[in-house]
Amino acid sequence: MEKSFAKKYGTLLLLACGAGFIFQLPFIRETFYIPIQTAMGLSNAQMGSLNSWYAIVATPAYFLGGIVADKFSPKIMLTFSFVTTGLLGLWFSTFPGFTASQLIFALMGFTTVMTYWSSVIKAVRMLGSSEEQGRLFGLQEGLRGFLNALLVFIMAAVYAHFTDNVVGAANAIRLCAILLLVIGVLCWFVIDHPAAADQTESIKEIGSGMFQCLKLPKVWLLTGIVFTAYSIYGLMSYINTYAVSVCGMSETAAANLGGIRYLLQGIGGVVGGFLADRLHSRLKVIGGASALLAISWAGFLILPGSAAMLTPVIGNFFFGVILVYAIRSQYFADIDDAGIDVNITGRVSGILSTFGYLPDVFMFTLVGAWLDSYPGKAGYNRVFIYAVVMGILCMAISMILYQIVKKNKKAEV
Repeated sequence: MEKSFAKKYGTLLLLACGAGFIFQLPFIRETFYIPIQTAMGLSNAQMGSLNSWYAIVATPAYFLGGIVADKFSPKIMLTFSFVTTGLLGLWFSTFPGFTASQLIFALMGFTTVMTYWSSVIKAVRMLGSSEEQGRLFGLQEGLRGFLNALLVFIMAAVYAHFTDNVVGAANAIRLCAILLLVIGVLCWFVIDHPAAADQTESIKEIGSGMFQCLKLPKVWLLTGIVFTAYSIYGLMSYINTYAVSVCGMSETAAANLGGIRYLLQGIGGVVGGFLADRLHSRLKVIGGASALLAISWAGFLILPGSAAMLTPVIGNFFFGVILVYAIRSQYFADIDDAGIDVNITGRVSGILSTFGYLPDVFMFTLVGAWLDSYPGKAGYNRVFIYAVVMGILCMAISMILYQIVKKNKKAEV
């Protein structure tokens, strides 16, 4: 039965809130690094190890989470994820010490990835028909950006309200944790269970099906799209540094780009989603946007690295951010374009996430080595070339998959 407008988009708004809020906690040290370090007397190495514990659990959890998402109802998994992450956040807000914090971050790797990530992708896909997938994923990504920006601003205000920085950080963390608890409770009452007939497979059958999915060429093409697009997304963070170190932007102005980036995420996600449905193809949007991204990053290569070029550099950055979020909003929606059955969405999204997010493993170390070995614009030019190559590959993979899908549809007629 078709969901009512209010039910469908109310659920989507709730899922977007959750997506915008849940990852604030495992990455909270990026916002309140010094207060957290001061409160627990940690070294920089110990602070870094907290995220290492998160990554140790999260990396294999992407794969296993695909199995979990196809076996258990998104209603149960998402409620569990938000509530447990919220409780872990409340525990961490007491700054319990290094050993306990390591455990907290390891557990958040489980609650924000294994039980959450593939489940939320499946929950969004279940909200509408094939014709609506672009706008649903686009709106989820866009709303996530706007809501994430709002949360960051509110948390910053809470932090600033207290003269003691440690107390301010603790209360900001508690606010985020409490919001997650509320979202978890709402998920239980708002999200629908899938039809009982859709979840009759055993864990063994789903696990076996996961490995069967690995044999599908279309799954690897989808993975290639995520890998290349995610690479460009990760490289976007270096434009701030480039603007400061090469083009003379102040660090204060560079910090403000973070908030603007969240707002542009909203624009890119919404535009990408509605354009995909208008064109009746998520792959066309990804292919076209990635081609424009390659041109955008080539622009950084051409523009001289000087203070006089700061304005065009920032303008080009804003243009690229909109494009990269338009792509990001669609690289799970295109699972539907590829003709993948909705009942194996969890498995496929688990594979896409496991292998598509592999740039996290090596890319930042590689870029760091370039910037150390080639000072100034010469090092950044290597980053720009890498991004151009990824954009071209993303376009090519998208078009190859589009042609395969088109050919298969013609064969079915």
